[in-house]
Amino acid sequence: MKFFLSFLLLAAVTFASQAQSKLTIRGIVKDTTNVSLDYTSVLLLSPKDSALVAYTLTNKAGEYQFKNVDRQPLLIKATYMGYLPFQKELVLPETDILEVDEIQLKPILQELYEVVVKAAKAPLMMRGDTLEYDASKFKVPPGATLEDLLRKLPGMQIDANGNIIAQGEQVQKVTVDGRRFFGGNTKMATQNLNAESISKLQLFDDKSEQSKLTGVEDGVKEKTLNVELKEEAKKGGFGKVSAAGGTDERWTANASFNKFDKVNQFSVIGYGNNVNQSGLSWDDLQEFRGSSAFQFGDTGDFGFSGGGGNYIVFSGGDNEESFEIPFNNLNSGYSNNQAVGINYNYLKDKKDFSSNYFYSRSDQILESVNSRTNFLQDNTSFTSTDQSRQNNMAGHHRVNLRFQNELDSANTITLTAKGRLSTLNTILFSHQELIRSTLEQSQMDRDNQSDKWSGAFQGTAIYRHKFKKNGRNFAASISDTYSKADQDGTQKAVVDHLNSTDPNTYFQSLDQVIQALNGSNLIKSSLLYVEPIKKIFFWETFYNFSQSTSETNRQVYDVETSDTRELNPELSRFFDNKITYNRIGSSIRYANKGSNLSVGIAASNYRLNGEFSVVEGSEILGRVDKIYLNFTPNVSYWKTMKGNKRINASYAMGVTPPSIADLQPFKDISNPLYIREGNPDLEPEVSHSFNTGYNMYDPATFINFRFSFNATFYQNQVVQNQTINPETLVTTYKSGNASGGQRFYPYVGFGFPIVKTKANAYLYANPSYTKSLSLINSIETETHTYSHNFGANFDLTPLEWLGLYAGSSFRLSKTDYEQNPSQNQDIVNWSAYSNANIKLPKDFYLDVKFNYNRYKNESFGFDQKVPILNASFYKLLGEAKKWEVRLSANDIFNKNQTISQYAGQNYVSTGRIETLARYFLLGLTYNMRGIEVKARR
Repeated sequence: MKFFLSFLLLAAVTFASQAQSKLTIRGIVKDTTNVSLDYTSVLLLSPKDSALVAYTLTNKAGEYQFKNVDRQPLLIKATYMGYLPFQKELVLPETDILEVDEIQLKPILQELYEVVVKAAKAPLMMRGDTLEYDASKFKVPPGATLEDLLRKLPGMQIDANGNIIAQGEQVQKVTVDGRRFFGGNTKMATQNLNAESISKLQLFDDKSEQSKLTGVEDGVKEKTLNVELKEEAKKGGFGKVSAAGGTDERWTANASFNKFDKVNQFSVIGYGNNVNQSGLSWDDLQEFRGSSAFQFGDTGDFGFSGGGGNYIVFSGGDNEESFEIPFNNLNSGYSNNQAVGINYNYLKDKKDFSSNYFYSRSDQILESVNSRTNFLQDNTSFTSTDQSRQNNMAGHHRVNLRFQNELDSANTITLTAKGRLSTLNTILFSHQELIRSTLEQSQMDRDNQSDKWSGAFQGTAIYRHKFKKNGRNFAASISDTYSKADQDGTQKAVVDHLNSTDPNTYFQSLDQVIQALNGSNLIKSSLLYVEPIKKIFFWETFYNFSQSTSETNRQVYDVETSDTRELNPELSRFFDNKITYNRIGSSIRYANKGSNLSVGIAASNYRLNGEFSVVEGSEILGRVDKIYLNFTPNVSYWKTMKGNKRINASYAMGVTPPSIADLQPFKDISNPLYIREGNPDLEPEVSHSFNTGYNMYDPATFINFRFSFNATFYQNQVVQNQTINPETLVTTYKSGNASGGQRFYPYVGFGFPIVKTKANAYLYANPSYTKSLSLINSIETETHTYSHNFGANFDLTPLEWLGLYAGSSFRLSKTDYEQNPSQNQDIVNWSAYSNANIKLPKDFYLDVKFNYNRYKNESFGFDQKVPILNASFYKLLGEAKKWEVRLSANDIFNKNQTISQYAGQNYVSTGRIETLARYFLLGLTYNMRGIEVKARR
């Protein structure tokens, strides 16, 4: 904590010295007809070498102002698209304020336009709705990356996780020379691409893929950053190779290489380590996936959201069962990880092909201690504790292919194929206790093991046709998804429990073998037709169909002796299920002059058919035959206004059918203290969602403001009915439906420069309210959670050799229990971070990162502080600065551990996981950042 306060003190002192400037310079820019020119680029330059001293944009009245300018010889330059640039030398006054004579810009002839534009480079310029930065005007040290350059750009921020924040919003897509290559928030590109290779950067709101193909605005926007390379930089590749070793046999190694030209794009990545780095976060994997990432409409699910075939997912729902490249969270415990991936894209003559293969392997050990206090209706409670050691070994092969071909100006076909092959081995040892008092306790020791193999394939074809009449479009899709999983395991439990008069209790010693074979096949098809009505109205009609068939064959055997197994008929189930879905809908869309309004309604029909027995072919124990018919309205509105302002509002009714996991009628007693049981009588969940928002960004002042408000109301919400045995305290979970759940989530964010180009701040608040329903012993109870969240982030770059980044967030969650007000909880989570980058003489650098987290719950006397200090000292070597030697110290205070605390519907829990703590690494890195280009002057 002292380090964090010292950091802020250093920042304050630095900026106090910066504020001792001598001049304020201001004026106005107009054209020859005396009309004020807004968003004109105004520069202060050094007459000696034309080096940039300061810059700004004029406001709506054409006014500009520079504050805290050092007294020195100065040139002032003004540029505006379509006008001749203006430049003159300033005569400095004796006072602290310089009023510059009115600047008049003259329009230029069209034939001279290109020549003048090339000669009138400005650090940033508005081109319609695009904000363009000239990279050569922003000084960065030799060997700097794109990320270093982005930190220098006004209106841009890099958050603690390396995400790009522009105009108060996270950048969703990064393109290179106008082509999507690295997918989403591309840290791979930003941290490896040489800043010297970049010509300019362009920031804009891109249209969705659907809107581009149909020509009809749909209100979907992606904040996009385009990186334009210098011509000479397109002839090479970039990447890096690094390896490090250190104390306690810790090691890490990674390599990446990327090469692209006008037709081909290629990348390869590989990593290995035992320092809890999976190598790919969510953003990292999107970078690797390249142009196959975030392809809007590639699922072939046409029509507005709010329930539909796209909700019927039978792949399990967790990362292990996904087609996407896994982004395992391995920050907890101790892990050993390896991965390799190849990405190749081809684009020529309107043929766009992208592909990638990725293999990852992780071996993770988790040693945890958890405590949970459960509240009962009679204002009593009991506590469960769990000490466990779990070993997860996972391996995944993933293949993704995408091909899009514009056959001609009217017809486009898109083909995608995805494949997955995964293995997962889990070993779990745990000791659990149920404690009502010192005299009433139960305990259990578990030894569970599981080996699982799973695979899946998905193929999709989409056809789109544009008719001669502008705005008239047709699209059709078909998709098939097949998956299969085979799992074998054992579950053993030795129990010493409270006396129970129930002879059928599952709270008993276990020795069982489990064999499960699951398979599913999902066929989907959709149709979309868009008909223009006049020029500003469009009629959209869609139809969705899907049919899913699935089989679950789960056999549980009790081990009587070492050689004898007996089928347990109560826990074994064969479940055959089919869900057929039809939806037809229509909407009217109004799109004109920045306004977009869509009003529609759809009718959806679900039919669930299923039957279950003990084993396949045996007596049918029960059937499911249900039909659900719902009408789902949908309204959305957005409007883009002058001055980079946008408002939006929407209402959507969603219908989500029960998941297969919730419907399957068998008991899962892998943990005899917490039994789970399916419910074939579940109803679909209905949600009513309201959203509204306002965004504003002023490129002249670099001020941005965001406001949003989201509210959701639930009917037949799927909740867990908890049946707690009053004698044994064993809890049985069974899904049920309850109505009345609510959620409110406002957000306010405000970003502004403290000192232009030197200090930026972003403040935000996102309080929330949730009304949660739960069923405890079949009695409905309410839980109200009020969450107060506040935060601030600061980017401080006062000097060329110093970068300071800091932030803090505070969250107070107040949980009120309807039936147990005496158990109400106040949980505090507070965090702060700071990062200092210092350039030292002789190409030495120091990077210091400090994170502080505090977890507090006074009701249970829980107060845990986790300060983490990391530091790196490194030196760039070689004439081209491509070599780097780095000494890293991780968790210097030796305090690292994973802490969690949470208040749920009728419980509060805390947990600790032993996690990799202090270690030191010495490493060598070679950076290849494209070909060498001439350094900027």
